[in-house]
Amino acid sequence: MEINNQENGRKWIVPALGAALALSLGYNVVQSNDTKNQTQQTAALAKQLAEVKSSLNGLQQQVNDKVGALETQVTAVKEDAAKIATTAAQGASQRAQVLASRHADNLLKNYAKKEEETNLKLAEAISQELNQVKAATSDHSKGLSDVKTDVGNIRADVSSTRTELDKTIAELRRTTGDMGVMSGLIATNSSELKALREIGERNYFEFRLPKNSKPARVGDVMMVVKKVDPKRSRYTVELVADDKKIEKKDKTVNEPVQFYVASKARVPYEIVVNEVTKDTVIGYLSTPKVQVARN
Repeated sequence: MEINNQENGRKWIVPALGAALALSLGYNVVQSNDTKNQTQQTAALAKQLAEVKSSLNGLQQQVNDKVGALETQVTAVKEDAAKIATTAAQGASQRAQVLASRHADNLLKNYAKKEEETNLKLAEAISQELNQVKAATSDHSKGLSDVKTDVGNIRADVSSTRTELDKTIAELRRTTGDMGVMSGLIATNSSELKALREIGERNYFEFRLPKNSKPARVGDVMMVVKKVDPKRSRYTVELVADDKKIEKKDKTVNEPVQFYVASKARVPYEIVVNEVTKDTVIGYLSTPKVQVARN
Protein backbone atom coordinates (compact mmCIF):
# COMPACT_ATOMS: atom_id res chain seq x y z
CA MET A 1 0.00 0.00 0.00
CA GLU A 2 2.84 2.35 0.93
CA ILE A 3 4.73 1.65 -2.36
CA ASN A 4 1.68 2.48 -4.55
CA ASN A 5 1.12 5.86 -2.88
CA GLN A 6 4.77 6.82 -3.36
CA GLU A 7 4.54 6.01 -7.09
CA ASN A 8 1.43 8.23 -7.41
CA GLY A 9 3.35 11.11 -5.78
CA ARG A 10 6.14 10.75 -8.32
CA LYS A 11 3.60 10.97 -11.16
CA TRP A 12 2.59 14.39 -9.92
CA ILE A 13 6.10 15.75 -9.57
CA VAL A 14 7.55 14.66 -12.93
CA PRO A 15 5.05 16.62 -15.20
CA ALA A 16 5.53 19.70 -13.13
CA LEU A 17 9.28 19.58 -13.42
CA GLY A 18 8.98 19.03 -17.16
CA ALA A 19 6.78 22.08 -17.56
CA ALA A 20 9.18 24.20 -15.61
CA LEU A 21 12.07 23.09 -17.74
CA ALA A 22 10.17 23.89 -20.94
CA LEU A 23 9.33 27.37 -19.76
CA SER A 24 12.93 28.02 -18.88
CA LEU A 25 14.10 26.99 -22.30
CA GLY A 26 11.48 29.09 -23.99
CA TYR A 27 12.59 32.09 -21.98
CA ASN A 28 16.14 31.74 -23.19
CA VAL A 29 15.06 31.48 -26.80
CA VAL A 30 12.84 34.59 -26.57
CA GLN A 31 15.66 36.55 -24.89
CA SER A 32 18.14 35.70 -27.64
CA ASN A 33 15.70 36.57 -30.48
CA ASP A 34 14.06 39.68 -29.15
CA THR A 35 15.87 41.75 -26.60
CA LYS A 36 13.24 44.42 -26.91
CA ASN A 37 10.52 42.48 -25.30
CA GLN A 38 12.81 41.18 -22.55
CA THR A 39 11.15 43.13 -19.79
CA GLN A 40 7.67 41.98 -20.71
CA GLN A 41 8.71 38.41 -21.16
CA THR A 42 10.68 38.50 -17.93
CA ALA A 43 7.62 39.65 -16.08
CA ALA A 44 5.51 37.00 -17.74
CA LEU A 45 8.04 34.30 -16.97
CA ALA A 46 8.34 35.44 -13.40
CA LYS A 47 4.58 35.21 -13.08
CA GLN A 48 4.63 31.75 -14.64
CA LEU A 49 7.50 30.68 -12.35
CA ALA A 50 5.55 31.89 -9.37
CA GLU A 51 2.56 29.88 -10.53
CA VAL A 52 4.80 26.82 -11.08
CA LYS A 53 6.32 27.19 -7.63
CA SER A 54 2.86 27.51 -6.13
CA SER A 55 1.79 24.44 -8.06
CA LEU A 56 4.93 22.60 -6.91
CA ASN A 57 4.31 23.58 -3.29
CA GLY A 58 0.77 22.28 -3.60
CA LEU A 59 2.01 19.07 -5.07
CA GLN A 60 4.65 18.76 -2.32
CA GLN A 61 2.00 19.27 0.33
CA GLN A 62 -0.18 16.60 -1.28
CA VAL A 63 2.80 14.24 -1.35
CA ASN A 64 3.59 14.96 2.30
CA ASP A 65 -0.04 14.40 3.26
CA LYS A 66 -0.18 11.09 1.40
CA VAL A 67 3.14 9.97 2.92
CA GLY A 68 1.91 10.87 6.40
CA ALA A 69 -1.33 8.98 5.78
CA LEU A 70 0.64 6.00 4.58
CA GLU A 71 2.89 6.09 7.65
CA THR A 72 -0.17 6.23 9.88
CA GLN A 73 -1.69 3.27 8.07
CA VAL A 74 1.59 1.33 8.31
CA THR A 75 1.83 2.04 12.05
CA ALA A 76 -1.76 0.87 12.53
CA VAL A 77 -1.06 -2.27 10.52
CA LYS A 78 2.06 -2.96 12.60
CA GLU A 79 0.12 -2.47 15.84
CA ASP A 80 -2.62 -4.79 14.59
CA ALA A 81 -0.01 -7.35 13.58
CA ALA A 82 1.65 -7.12 17.03
CA LYS A 83 -1.72 -7.58 18.72
CA ILE A 84 -2.48 -10.56 16.49
CA ALA A 85 0.97 -12.05 17.23
CA THR A 86 0.51 -11.51 20.98
CA THR A 87 -2.94 -13.06 20.87
CA ALA A 88 -1.63 -15.95 18.80
CA ALA A 89 1.26 -16.49 21.24
CA GLN A 90 -1.10 -16.44 24.20
CA GLY A 91 -3.39 -18.87 22.42
CA ALA A 92 -0.46 -21.11 21.52
CA SER A 93 0.77 -21.01 25.11
CA GLN A 94 -2.65 -21.93 26.44
CA ARG A 95 -2.92 -24.65 23.81
CA ALA A 96 0.54 -25.92 24.76
CA GLN A 97 -0.46 -25.97 28.44
CA VAL A 98 -3.60 -27.93 27.61
CA LEU A 99 -1.60 -30.41 25.49
CA ALA A 100 1.07 -30.76 28.19
CA SER A 101 -1.59 -31.43 30.82
CA ARG A 102 -3.23 -34.03 28.60
CA HIS A 103 0.17 -35.64 27.91
CA ALA A 104 0.94 -35.75 31.64
CA ASP A 105 -2.45 -37.34 32.32
CA ASN A 106 -1.78 -39.95 29.62
CA LEU A 107 1.65 -40.69 31.08
CA LEU A 108 0.17 -41.15 34.54
CA LYS A 109 -2.53 -43.43 33.17
CA ASN A 110 0.04 -45.50 31.22
CA TYR A 111 2.31 -45.71 34.26
CA ALA A 112 -0.58 -46.79 36.48
CA LYS A 113 -1.58 -49.38 33.87
CA LYS A 114 1.97 -50.73 33.57
CA GLU A 115 2.38 -50.77 37.36
CA GLU A 116 -0.87 -52.70 37.68
CA GLU A 117 0.27 -55.17 35.01
CA THR A 118 3.63 -55.53 36.78
CA ASN A 119 1.92 -56.13 40.11
CA LEU A 120 -0.33 -58.74 38.50
CA LYS A 121 2.67 -60.51 36.96
CA LEU A 122 4.53 -60.36 40.27
CA ALA A 123 1.51 -61.74 42.11
CA GLU A 124 1.21 -64.53 39.53
CA ALA A 125 4.92 -65.35 39.85
CA ILE A 126 4.65 -65.42 43.66
CA SER A 127 1.61 -67.67 43.39
CA GLN A 128 3.53 -70.05 41.12
CA GLU A 129 6.46 -70.06 43.55
CA LEU A 130 4.09 -70.83 46.43
CA ASN A 131 2.53 -73.66 44.46
CA GLN A 132 6.00 -75.05 43.71
CA VAL A 133 6.92 -74.77 47.38
CA LYS A 134 3.71 -76.56 48.34
CA ALA A 135 4.42 -79.26 45.77
CA ALA A 136 8.02 -79.57 46.98
CA THR A 137 6.79 -79.70 50.58
CA SER A 138 4.32 -82.40 49.64
CA ASP A 139 7.05 -84.34 47.83
CA HIS A 140 9.38 -83.78 50.77
CA SER A 141 6.75 -85.05 53.18
CA LYS A 142 6.20 -88.05 50.97
CA GLY A 143 9.96 -88.49 50.77
CA LEU A 144 10.22 -88.33 54.56
CA SER A 145 7.49 -90.91 54.81
CA ASP A 146 9.38 -93.13 52.36
CA VAL A 147 12.60 -92.54 54.30
CA LYS A 148 10.88 -93.47 57.55
CA THR A 149 9.61 -96.62 55.88
CA ASP A 150 13.09 -97.37 54.54
CA VAL A 151 14.60 -96.72 57.97
CA GLY A 152 12.06 -99.04 59.50
CA ASN A 153 12.93 -101.67 56.92
CA ILE A 154 16.64 -101.15 57.52
CA ARG A 155 16.15 -101.47 61.26
CA ALA A 156 14.21 -104.66 60.68
CA ASP A 157 16.97 -105.94 58.40
CA VAL A 158 19.64 -104.96 60.93
CA SER A 159 17.70 -106.64 63.68
CA SER A 160 17.31 -109.74 61.55
CA THR A 161 21.00 -109.65 60.62
CA ARG A 162 21.95 -109.19 64.24
CA THR A 163 19.79 -112.10 65.22
CA GLU A 164 21.41 -114.25 62.55
CA LEU A 165 24.85 -113.03 63.65
CA ASP A 166 24.13 -113.82 67.28
CA LYS A 167 22.91 -117.22 66.25
CA THR A 168 26.07 -117.81 64.19
CA ILE A 169 28.29 -116.67 67.05
CA ALA A 170 26.48 -119.01 69.37
CA GLU A 171 27.21 -121.87 66.99
CA LEU A 172 30.93 -121.12 66.80
CA ARG A 173 33.12 -123.57 68.64
CA ARG A 174 36.48 -123.58 70.29
CA THR A 175 39.00 -126.36 69.87
CA THR A 176 42.58 -127.21 70.57
CA GLY A 177 45.10 -126.45 67.86
CA ASP A 178 47.74 -128.78 66.44
CA MET A 179 50.22 -127.41 68.96
CA GLY A 180 47.99 -128.30 71.90
CA VAL A 181 47.10 -124.68 72.59
CA MET A 182 43.42 -123.82 73.03
CA SER A 183 42.35 -122.06 69.90
CA GLY A 184 39.98 -119.15 69.61
CA LEU A 185 36.59 -119.47 67.93
CA ILE A 186 36.78 -121.33 64.61
CA ALA A 187 34.91 -120.25 61.46
CA THR A 188 33.99 -122.98 58.98
CA ASN A 189 32.46 -120.72 56.31
CA SER A 190 32.24 -117.07 55.22
CA SER A 191 29.21 -116.30 57.43
CA GLU A 192 31.01 -117.52 60.54
CA LEU A 193 34.14 -115.61 59.53
CA LYS A 194 31.99 -112.44 59.28
CA ALA A 195 30.71 -113.13 62.77
CA LEU A 196 34.28 -113.46 64.03
CA ARG A 197 35.13 -110.08 62.54
CA GLU A 198 32.12 -108.61 64.35
CA ILE A 199 33.43 -109.96 67.64
CA GLY A 200 36.77 -108.33 66.87
CA GLU A 201 39.02 -110.44 69.09
CA ARG A 202 41.62 -111.12 66.35
CA ASN A 203 42.68 -110.03 62.85
CA TYR A 204 41.52 -112.17 59.92
CA PHE A 205 43.03 -112.46 56.42
CA GLU A 206 41.29 -114.64 53.85
CA PHE A 207 43.25 -116.51 51.17
CA ARG A 208 42.82 -118.71 48.12
CA LEU A 209 46.14 -120.40 47.28
CA PRO A 210 46.86 -122.63 44.27
CA LYS A 211 49.06 -125.72 44.70
CA ASN A 212 52.80 -125.51 43.92
CA SER A 213 52.65 -121.78 43.12
CA LYS A 214 55.10 -119.13 44.18
CA PRO A 215 54.97 -118.04 47.84
CA ALA A 216 52.13 -115.58 48.47
CA ARG A 217 51.87 -113.03 51.26
CA VAL A 218 48.94 -113.45 53.62
CA GLY A 219 48.98 -110.84 56.38
CA ASP A 220 52.62 -110.70 57.48
CA VAL A 221 53.33 -114.35 56.59
CA MET A 222 54.49 -115.93 53.31
CA MET A 223 52.65 -119.16 52.36
CA VAL A 224 52.95 -121.80 49.62
CA VAL A 225 50.79 -124.96 49.15
CA LYS A 226 52.90 -128.09 48.70
CA LYS A 227 50.31 -130.84 48.52
CA VAL A 228 46.51 -131.33 48.43
CA ASP A 229 44.32 -134.40 49.00
CA PRO A 230 40.69 -133.49 48.22
CA LYS A 231 39.37 -137.00 48.97
CA ARG A 232 40.66 -136.95 52.52
CA SER A 233 40.33 -133.13 52.86
CA ARG A 234 44.01 -132.83 53.70
CA TYR A 235 46.77 -130.51 52.62
CA THR A 236 50.44 -129.64 53.27
CA VAL A 237 51.57 -126.00 53.49
CA GLU A 238 54.94 -124.29 54.01
CA LEU A 239 55.11 -121.02 55.98
CA VAL A 240 57.83 -118.37 56.17
CA ALA A 241 57.83 -116.11 59.23
CA ASP A 242 60.74 -114.32 60.91
CA ASP A 243 62.91 -115.69 58.07
CA LYS A 244 62.13 -119.24 59.24
CA LYS A 245 60.39 -121.95 57.24
CA ILE A 246 57.68 -123.96 58.95
CA GLU A 247 56.07 -126.93 57.23
CA LYS A 248 52.64 -128.17 58.27
CA LYS A 249 52.00 -131.67 56.84
CA ASP A 250 48.72 -133.50 56.27
CA LYS A 251 46.49 -131.02 58.01
CA THR A 252 42.71 -131.43 57.84
CA VAL A 253 39.91 -129.04 56.95
CA ASN A 254 38.77 -126.70 59.80
CA GLU A 255 41.75 -127.73 61.96
CA PRO A 256 43.50 -124.79 63.73
CA VAL A 257 47.09 -124.94 62.45
CA GLN A 258 49.15 -123.00 64.98
CA PHE A 259 52.62 -121.45 64.82
CA TYR A 260 54.49 -118.73 66.64
CA VAL A 261 55.98 -115.56 65.17
CA ALA A 262 58.37 -114.64 67.93
CA SER A 263 58.94 -111.06 66.80
CA LYS A 264 55.21 -110.32 66.69
CA ALA A 265 53.20 -111.91 69.44
CA ARG A 266 53.22 -114.14 72.54
CA VAL A 267 50.18 -116.10 71.40
CA PRO A 268 50.21 -118.27 68.29
CA TYR A 269 49.04 -117.40 64.78
CA GLU A 270 46.44 -119.81 63.33
CA ILE A 271 45.63 -121.04 59.85
CA VAL A 272 42.21 -122.55 59.22
CA VAL A 273 41.52 -124.14 55.81
CA ASN A 274 37.81 -124.51 55.13
CA GLU A 275 38.00 -126.15 51.69
CA VAL A 276 40.48 -128.29 49.73
CA THR A 277 40.09 -128.84 45.99
CA LYS A 278 42.33 -130.70 43.54
CA ASP A 279 44.59 -127.68 43.07
CA THR A 280 43.55 -125.03 45.63
CA VAL A 281 43.11 -124.48 49.35
CA ILE A 282 40.69 -121.83 50.70
CA GLY A 283 40.71 -120.46 54.25
CA TYR A 284 41.96 -117.67 56.48
CA LEU A 285 44.87 -116.58 58.69
CA SER A 286 44.09 -115.42 62.23
CA THR A 287 46.58 -113.20 64.08
CA PRO A 288 46.49 -111.64 67.57
CA LYS A 289 45.28 -108.05 67.92
CA VAL A 290 48.07 -107.26 70.39
CA GLN A 291 51.47 -107.48 68.73
CA VAL A 292 54.04 -108.07 71.54
CA ALA A 293 57.24 -110.00 70.85
CA ARG A 294 57.93 -113.18 72.84
CA ASN A 295 60.99 -113.33 75.11
